[in-house]
Amino acid sequence: MIFFISGNDTNIGKTFVSALLLKSLSEKYNKIAYIKPIESGALKVNQSDLSFVKKFSNLVEKVDFFQFSLFKEPVAPLTASLIEKKKINYSQIVKNIKKLEKEYDLLVIEGAGGLRVPITKSKEIVDLIKSIKAKVILVVTPFLGTLNHTFMSIETLKVRKIFLQGVIINSYPIRPNISEVHNPILMNTRRAKILGVVPRMTNSLKKSKNIHLRSFFSPDLGGQFCQIHFIEKCLKKFKILLKKYTN
Repeated sequence: MIFFISGNDTNIGKTFVSALLLKSLSEKYNKIAYIKPIESGALKVNQSDLSFVKKFSNLVEKVDFFQFSLFKEPVAPLTASLIEKKKINYSQIVKNIKKLEKEYDLLVIEGAGGLRVPITKSKEIVDLIKSIKAKVILVVTPFLGTLNHTFMSIETLKVRKIFLQGVIINSYPIRPNISEVHNPILMNTRRAKILGVVPRMTNSLKKSKNIHLRSFFSPDLGGQFCQIHFIEKCLKKFKILLKKYTN
């Protein structure tokens, strides 16, 4: 089983959600590996996404961690490889992942940016997903602009005939505005399966051990989140907020 964590944009919390998912899924699967195949924007190894996930998840005894290409410049992987004159071996990355798939019950792979980010001159993140036959978990936000990005990402997966496991809404506010309430409803009407909702967190809360993971994710991901109940709450809240605008 391979879950590929992608996003509808960059800097939307894929790494944080990946770390939370590992903690949740570690109760469901025995042998798990986290893979960050390609990363750019890490000046030092200990500043990489992989380093953060390893430290935050605190699962070094349960999860193995792998990375194949690391670049310093915070740009697309192809651009970074040209700047640093380090070739990204796409076929070798695919081989590495397929080999690891045979050794683990679950691979959690975190992508770089969104689906259409170029890896080489001829390959994008979406091509890698297709090559390894992964199931995609799309991390999105509830904020203004998310619908266009989310629906375009879903359309890309449909065109490539890639299975979308579902979406996870990250950084959901405690007091959402009308847009942030309505956006999940609209995602639901487009039959986007919502696998979970991660609340907006302060840095102190992120460091706290009092994170109620089971409420974040669906049973498929080791939690108790229910899409139906969440959408029902959004609908009630939306009606209340809409009245304020129309009265």
